[in-house]
Amino acid sequence: MMDAVARCTADEAIRRTFASLGLDPHDPTEIALWHEDRAFIQSSREGSNTLVRTIKTTVVGSLTTAILFAIWSVIQGHTSS
Repeated sequence: MMDAVARCTADEAIRRTFASLGLDPHDPTEIALWHEDRAFIQSSREGSNTLVRTIKTTVVGSLTTAILFAIWSVIQGHTSS
């Protein structure tokens, strides 16, 4: 008796969870597409994070190089006018 109640409750919870995600739990194709979409979104997010990290590194490197060049020019007695 308790197993049947627990199973029914679990089935209802799963059905509601899938429904809240806009999915039909009885359609394997829809579930597979949902998994593919999630994988694509995760891949896009990771690619975006990598791009941001690369841009930040490039900007910091460029600024450091410019500052070091300016300091070196002052040390050498060359001023930019």
